[in-house]
Amino acid sequence: MKKHFYAVLVGILVAAFFLGATNQTCRAEKVIELKLAHFMSTMHVQHRKAFVPFAEKVAKLTNGRVKIKIYPGGTLGNPKTMVDAIRTGITDIGFVLPEYVPGRFKRSSVFELPFIFHSATHVTKVTYAIYKDYLAPDYKDFKVLWFLSAPLTQLMTVKKPVKSLADMKGLRIRSASATETEGLKLLGANPIGMPISEVSISLQKGVIEGVFTPFAALKAHKLIDIVKYMTEFNYNGALMCVLMNKKKWNSLPDFAKKAIDQVANKDFGIMAAKAFDEEDAENVAAGKAKGIKVFKLSETDKEVMRKKLSHIWEKWVKKNAGRFPAQKILDATLAAAKAN
Repeated sequence: MKKHFYAVLVGILVAAFFLGATNQTCRAEKVIELKLAHFMSTMHVQHRKAFVPFAEKVAKLTNGRVKIKIYPGGTLGNPKTMVDAIRTGITDIGFVLPEYVPGRFKRSSVFELPFIFHSATHVTKVTYAIYKDYLAPDYKDFKVLWFLSAPLTQLMTVKKPVKSLADMKGLRIRSASATETEGLKLLGANPIGMPISEVSISLQKGVIEGVFTPFAALKAHKLIDIVKYMTEFNYNGALMCVLMNKKKWNSLPDFAKKAIDQVANKDFGIMAAKAFDEEDAENVAAGKAKGIKVFKLSETDKEVMRKKLSHIWEKWVKKNAGRFPAQKILDATLAAAKAN
């Protein structure tokens, strides 16, 4: 009887051991699911060339143990609400445009200033160059995955080519931001604020004579059959970033953090920005093939524009001097722009 009892007991203990080991293995192999939200379509260059590759690379590095599900089209947040969607955990990761959340990323507003950069890649390199010393406080509540920039603002017109700054005088130009509006006024144009969705019909009806927007709008917003002239201005870009909920980040096991950091780095951000620049270049080539004429301002005009628009730089410093070291940030931005 005792032998039978001990045999049963041993059997129970062995079964418990293997059951515990099995449960431990299951827990170790449990898939971590993260939500990544943005507000573009699945055809957008960043969805195709940044977000999808990011999710795929993290999955590969973790042998499928970290799965990043992408929520496009603004289903979890739009440009104005995305920051709060990340902060409150509606999404774990989100695509953020600091310019759309005034007052939240104060130091980063230096990237809205005109006539400093020459490409989205350039903006991104400068961001990384000054981030640690000057921008980090803006992002202390988040885990930064990567920075990038939108392509730079250019000028497109319908009836009148802009070959020099003198040609800007009196033109009714669509503006998308306060910085663009102020700059257009200083350059002698008449800025008219309107969403990009209204530009096509407004150009056709003569409500506006031109538009300030990246070259990518030619195809994306069906301007290629309307616009007749384009002038390279490189007015300004728009800083963008991919942020993660800090609490969620802290909760991840080390292997997951390591994989995400291995993918989401400076090189990845620069790659994402280059995708924007390449898309712009493709649009310029498509425009030329359609007969659109492209102009560049002379060095003399660029110097005049630099002097006129430096007023906006000075105004930015004066406005923010009491909140953070604005002059130092501007100086560091200009120095990094020159070095990169």
